[in-house]
Amino acid sequence: MALAAEKLINKERFNGENALQFLLYLPIGVILMVIRIFLGVILWIASIILPNKWAVSHMLTTLACWTFGVYVKLKGQRDPRCSVLVANYVTCFDSLAAAHVFGTISLKRWKLPPFFASTLGIKNASQFSKKQHFSEVPTKPVLIQPESGPTNGKAVLRFTDWPFQIKSNVQPVAITVERAFTRATVQRRQYSARFPWRDAAWFLLSPATVYTLHALPPLRWDAGDVGDRCRAAVAEALQVEVSELTWDELFAGRRVRAVADRAAPLVRLGNQVKEVLPAVPLKTILQDLERTGSVDVTITNFLEGVTPYVPEDAAPGPQPGPSAPRYVTPPPTGTFPKTAKERQLSFEERKAQMIAEARRRYIEKHGLNVT
Repeated sequence: MALAAEKLINKERFNGENALQFLLYLPIGVILMVIRIFLGVILWIASIILPNKWAVSHMLTTLACWTFGVYVKLKGQRDPRCSVLVANYVTCFDSLAAAHVFGTISLKRWKLPPFFASTLGIKNASQFSKKQHFSEVPTKPVLIQPESGPTNGKAVLRFTDWPFQIKSNVQPVAITVERAFTRATVQRRQYSARFPWRDAAWFLLSPATVYTLHALPPLRWDAGDVGDRCRAAVAEALQVEVSELTWDELFAGRRVRAVADRAAPLVRLGNQVKEVLPAVPLKTILQDLERTGSVDVTITNFLEGVTPYVPEDAAPGPQPGPSAPRYVTPPPTGTFPKTAKERQLSFEERKAQMIAEARRRYIEKHGLNVT
């Protein structure tokens, strides 16, 4: 059975009693964060001064791992014949972990300062050219995460197709992340478009974040359905399900459910008003209820003409029985009141009758005990 969208994301940073444990750890975490910020300043200076060489890049990624408390474990070996690595998406620093052990460059849509992007092994996807990249650095593989956004690791989302149009053999990589006290990622809709600085700050504060990268057997791009085969291989290595949801669908579903949850109580109140005033359109009723939040006030607004509406044909109800109705509109007398005062008095009497009858029907409908 496929997991629902709500089961694939982390809504909160803490889980259960971890919040209390983290409070006890917090003084140590603050000290550790200060030390790491100092290392970050050294990293920034070194990235500006030192030349862009392979040995220097490896040293900078190692220093970046120390700065953010990233420890990487590798299972398997990278196949040197594969220039493209395809991995699942877990955190914003997946690229750093892969750059540290594989020497990769990751394609993202984030706009980052050049020194920070190069240290994390990130290149803007819109500026990537396969021909130019492999002509300049033919031994530097490319890491692609076709899920487009991170999940909590309980399933692998449907991949986008564009990475597999590069026409190169690919090597799947399964990524898992472990951390004490807190979750490494709290998913947000804009994750794929903007760098999650809030998640990065938690890396500084946490004791350590352990990555395990499992390099799987390579796949030929010309064997057909390479994207599906790659996704299945990653899911099997992680021992999780394969989801047919995309990253955009994951959050589109959350928005629809959130709107429905907020609208449900309002619709229930609107149906109550509709039972008393069947000629008023439900859309108009809901608009008035959004302002008043009260069934009685909304009914009064329609009866007194405070809220205008265009009547709609009421659904035909059951035929009346032999008993006379409790409310009968007084028959016309054939005379028109001569003065404005008399006409106003007649109008007020009819309006009072309508309001009293509407309220009586509402009370009887819902069995209210009004003394």
